[in-house]
Amino acid sequence: MTATAMLMREIETLPEESVAEVLDFALFLRTRKKIKVLKKTERQSMFGAFPGINTTVEREDDRV
Repeated sequence: MTATAMLMREIETLPEESVAEVLDFALFLRTRKKIKVLKKTERQSMFGAFPGINTTVEREDDRV
């Protein structure tokens, strides 16, 4: 059974006011703008990206 046939079967069992809500929702879905999904970018280390910044990493140790 196709998705359209399943939707029609379910809609036919709904009360009239719910059918109106389904129609409103379908019209909303048709008119909304698609949101572009950004592709995942590979993350790279920032060390060396800014040559003027001191990038040495030192560990502060509170132990004496």
